[in-house]
Amino acid sequence: MMLWVLGYAEKSKIRVMAIKDRIKQPLYMAELLIKDSYKGPRPLKIRLFTGKKKEEFIPPPQFIELLRSANRIMLAEGGNPANEAAFLEMLKGFQLNADKVKICKHCWIKKRFNFVNSKSIKYNNELICLDCAKEELLRAVRSAGAQYGEKSIDFLEQVLSKTRDLDRTIRMLTPERLDPEFTRYDTIRTKPVSVTVRVKSLPLQKKFKEMLLEKSETLLPVQALSIESGLLEGKNQFVVSATATGKTLIGEMAGIQNLFNKKGKMLYLVPLVALANQKYEQFKERYSKLGFTTSIKIGAILIKTSQRVKMQTSPGADIIVGTYEGIDHMLRSGNADFLGKIGTVVVDEVHTLEDQERGHRLDGLIGRLRYVAPEAQFIYLSATVANPEGYAKKLGAQLVRYEHRPVPIDRHLLFCQENEKAKLISQLAKEEYSMLSSKKHRGQTIVFTNSRRNCHKLAGALSIRAAPYHAGLSQYERKKVETRFAKGELPVIVTTAALAAGVDFPASQVIFESLAMGIDWISVQDFLQMSGRAGRPDYHDRGVVVLMPVPGKSYSGSQSDTEEEVAIKLLQGEMLSAGVKYGEAEQLEEVLASVAVTSSVQDLRMIHNQMFGSYNLDKLILRLQSYRFVERKGNRIMLTRFGKIIAAHFLPISKAFLIRDAVLGENEPLKIVTNLEFFDAAYFKYANQIGSSLHVNMPSRIFQGATLDIVFDGESLSQLDAKIQELLLNFASDFLTCKCKDSPYCGCAEQKFSEKIIKLRTEALEPAQIVKKLEDKYGISAYQGDVFGYLDNAVRNLDAVELIAKVHSKKKVVEEAKKLKKKVQG
Repeated sequence: MMLWVLGYAEKSKIRVMAIKDRIKQPLYMAELLIKDSYKGPRPLKIRLFTGKKKEEFIPPPQFIELLRSANRIMLAEGGNPANEAAFLEMLKGFQLNADKVKICKHCWIKKRFNFVNSKSIKYNNELICLDCAKEELLRAVRSAGAQYGEKSIDFLEQVLSKTRDLDRTIRMLTPERLDPEFTRYDTIRTKPVSVTVRVKSLPLQKKFKEMLLEKSETLLPVQALSIESGLLEGKNQFVVSATATGKTLIGEMAGIQNLFNKKGKMLYLVPLVALANQKYEQFKERYSKLGFTTSIKIGAILIKTSQRVKMQTSPGADIIVGTYEGIDHMLRSGNADFLGKIGTVVVDEVHTLEDQERGHRLDGLIGRLRYVAPEAQFIYLSATVANPEGYAKKLGAQLVRYEHRPVPIDRHLLFCQENEKAKLISQLAKEEYSMLSSKKHRGQTIVFTNSRRNCHKLAGALSIRAAPYHAGLSQYERKKVETRFAKGELPVIVTTAALAAGVDFPASQVIFESLAMGIDWISVQDFLQMSGRAGRPDYHDRGVVVLMPVPGKSYSGSQSDTEEEVAIKLLQGEMLSAGVKYGEAEQLEEVLASVAVTSSVQDLRMIHNQMFGSYNLDKLILRLQSYRFVERKGNRIMLTRFGKIIAAHFLPISKAFLIRDAVLGENEPLKIVTNLEFFDAAYFKYANQIGSSLHVNMPSRIFQGATLDIVFDGESLSQLDAKIQELLLNFASDFLTCKCKDSPYCGCAEQKFSEKIIKLRTEALEPAQIVKKLEDKYGISAYQGDVFGYLDNAVRNLDAVELIAKVHSKKKVVEEAKKLKKKVQG
């Protein structure tokens, strides 16, 4: 057995601990009183603590024998100096000595033992052991007034072990004092590559080269890697690189040089209208100087408004910027020849292939473009993808991969409560906007939140200039925000996670006010895409990403993780490939769309063999034949009149049959299109006031079940303000009067409300005026962009109704659909 004796000098006594075999819990503890004698300091009284109520004293000779039998005698540093000297002098009188040691004072208070050293945990200007630090951290977490999950506590313990600083770790729980040294999770540093390519040496047309030289004499690393991998030799490439590393210029260099070499026009494809608008403006301004024309294809804009932004839409332009659906509409309509000779196809945000709703359409579009433009050079761009090698192989492209950011990025984790966020965001944004980079640009902030309503609410709550930005705004409103932000006049935009792949805002700071998209947690891929928007090499010297999770928060009862646990997963996480998978309904849609570009079954098979989806082509063709969408004769396959309409209008098979059956039943076109698609993006303007008056959680969306329950309850209505009562009664009398058994949950209210929007449009009202009417009569608010989008889709559906009615010789339906379509278009 190994025996240690440890002493600690207090003002009037020495506390003594007997330690067996280094076990932290001592054999026993004692108090030693020292007296002065003519021989020097000697033990006077030794009181033993045995855990029993009765005190025990041991004689001094027995205590001295204990000291003599110990393998080591130690004296803890930091005690009373006078008593320390007396204890050491006493030992010396018995020919004994003690080692001075550093111990954990927190352990000592808890009557246990542990050493500390330079690697122990810093806390309140002293060192304590890791176990005590974890206990203190847990105490701080429990008293923080928030519900932290187990994974969050594990993470905080990891931070503690990594930093060896308990003060810093606890400061993560109290964000009111914003100190980047305490909130910083990590820093992603830049790692410049050795490859350098000078613009002057590139085999580019002289005017184009001069344009590039105005910006820089050398290419960015990913651009240099692309050149080395044969970009200017016509090689297809799949480029994977972080946001703001210069991927776009790779596609531009290929496309513009191919134009100069007479190889054909450039198609530049993006997932969102907002991004297409921005690229269109950029390319039009930039490349008109080289003599090239630019147009845009985002699907026909069918609604005429006074705020409509005029754009060139001719398919004969040298450069066509388009959304996936905008270009695919031309192919599905049998108008591929209108595109002319294609020399370059650039597909941006190609990881959209994994999107559950849109992935199959991008997959089909790429397959069809590879067929109609076999000589074109294809450049695929993505900031984030989990399996780049697999993507590159399937796309028939060479992988160009660059994993490093162009500027360093600091990532911060800021635990906070909901009511603190506006103040904290304002402070962070003000500090950022007050800074100028070496390129003389102010720091600007993008704030991501989970809903459009929160965009407006948060933008209005900040104490610094901020604007909401989301797809519900009109194109004119979005354009104003983009322009102000690009000029540096707007410090903050508040946007939704849904626009992560959207407009290229030159922000230096990205703040995640929420980690959800709607009520679903964002994925690691979404997170990397959004956080990658912080720090642009042409503007900033570094980027900042701030996550602001609320401990214990979740957005639905089905979520097991809480928001702060999701934050930690996102910061630590690796992407998992969801793969490109879709069902038979989507496969049928893509086969039908591909028949629009070829009448050869053999070529159709070739198109779909190149796609990511798994196709049993023979089975799918038989199914389409049974639906009378296609006709097959040997190796030849053709769309029927019905099939052409479905393909061109992006109609799912189920919706096509709904239209056909309604047409055959000679239903009114207005009823047909409103039954096909409800307008559900409407909100009660006074939801908060209603909820407060009735002491209930009133959902803001109109057609949620709980909302209709409240509106349908006469007793509840009687407790409301007279003005709100009037508005709700107007709503109920106009939309909740059906005789259905399941009313008001039968769908009639949604259908009638959708009819109302279309009827208001037929009175020549613009989307903004329609919104005003809804607010005045029903207290219902909606976003102009959503109204515009709904009316635009209604026109497309009316067009399909008209064409399908023609196929079935339903003249009355044809005329009614045509007349209504014209009025809605304006």
